[in-house]
Amino acid sequence: MFQFANKRFRALLVLILCVAILIVAGLSARAYLAANKDLQSTMPALGNVDKNLGIKPLSATDDTAIEERWGVRLQGIHITAAGHMLDFRFQVTDPGKAAPLVDTKNKPIVIVESSGIKLEVPNTPRIGALRQTSKQVKPGMVFTILFANPGKMVGTGQKLAVRIADFSVEHIIVGEILNTQLKTTKNNGQE
Repeated sequence: MFQFANKRFRALLVLILCVAILIVAGLSARAYLAANKDLQSTMPALGNVDKNLGIKPLSATDDTAIEERWGVRLQGIHITAAGHMLDFRFQVTDPGKAAPLVDTKNKPIVIVESSGIKLEVPNTPRIGALRQTSKQVKPGMVFTILFANPGKMVGTGQKLAVRIADFSVEHIIVGEILNTQLKTTKNNGQE
């Protein structure tokens, strides 16, 4: 009886310690961001970043130009995982043009437009990058990329920019559904 109680007590202590570490990490991230507002204001504006990279971003509302240039229809960015992740989705309309978006060599980033902060795709040792890929991309397939949202810094209604290789779209409003008339296909994109 005593050993069982001792094991339960140890498990409870480990749980309390883990929760405390998560709380301290979250508070530290918020304090760091609050203390570095001056640093954020000195970061280059998105227009300057784009000029330096030679990329001309398109607005998320310009559906036709995005589809013609990169062969995708954006579905939007939504908050998921209790606010700790951002779920970016797009549907492929032209596999040739969309190839750079699903190529694992191209690292996607999200930029918070108001601050210039860059958010990346988490890459865990066992699972790998939290992004969907496919060797056989077909029209109608929907792809998901999950971005980290440390300290829940991004909220609904904020504007973000997404960069993947030469793909550059800005003014994506978090939580807004884009392209509600997406093509639906049978068997998950296989016609």
